[in-house]
Amino acid sequence: MTPLAAIRAQIKVILSSVTGIGIVHDYQRFAVDWQKMLDLFKDDDRINTCMFRREKMIKRRIILGNPSSQPHRIHIFKIICIRGLNDAQATAVSFDDDLAAVEEAFEGYKTLNGTCETINPGFGPTEGEEGVQISLVEERMFGNVLCHYAELRLSVQERNAR
Repeated sequence: MTPLAAIRAQIKVILSSVTGIGIVHDYQRFAVDWQKMLDLFKDDDRINTCMFRREKMIKRRIILGNPSSQPHRIHIFKIICIRGLNDAQATAVSFDDDLAAVEEAFEGYKTLNGTCETINPGFGPTEGEEGVQISLVEERMFGNVLCHYAELRLSVQERNAR
């Protein structure tokens, strides 16, 4: 298994452990048929899903007396969470709570169960940030359904061969 595949697998395991987060996909899902598309995202007969994909990769080499050193790679994953909105059930509150639970879930896995160096990289565009970042929360139409929509970011520094 490649380092990226191992990282992706652990992200899915950790996301799937969050109660209420819904169906987790380790890639962005699409379907031509609208009903099949909805079926990919329905949990308990409502849209409730989380999917993620690598958004970008940053690489740098730290030489420090070793010109053959391996490059350090940071993978930035975008995590998209979508849930059907129901005002009477105050789903905005439970959606926010579940986003916080995602952030907290990763706090206990700073090396994604040993598959990466850290989820708190010391370089790159997310330097100084820790763990999962919630970058956008809003309402969007998903087909003909008004939904809560959130984008989260997770930066993962690959473990280097030593």
